[in-house]
Amino acid sequence: MSDRRVLGFTWLLLALCLGVVLADLTSWGFASLGIANREFAGGSFGLSTVVALALTVAVAMVSWRVPTVYDFCIETVAETRKVVWPTKKETRDHTVVVVVVSILIALMLWGFDQVWKRLFGYILNMGA
Repeated sequence: MSDRRVLGFTWLLLALCLGVVLADLTSWGFASLGIANREFAGGSFGLSTVVALALTVAVAMVSWRVPTVYDFCIETVAETRKVVWPTKKETRDHTVVVVVVSILIALMLWGFDQVWKRLFGYILNMGA
């Protein structure tokens, strides 16, 4: 799959996410401002959804046409293709190391906590 096609699919997915967020925001904004949210298409879409869709298309089109944004995104896709993913064995081995080290650190912290608790208990009980 070409970099341009990957970027197009990603752009479409991001625009969809932006549309969902903007639909909620415009619906909230309409309710906050007391603007009636007229319904279209048999009640499927409100005015806030239409406004959100228009904003989403505008943002996607404008940002797609900005050369610096487009070039950055194409370079990002190209760099992502160079990533070497770990094998299943490497992932398992690294996960085991992380779990073991986490348990060891937790035990060390628990040990330090016990030492300080007893030391302060001894110091505080000495004055009594």
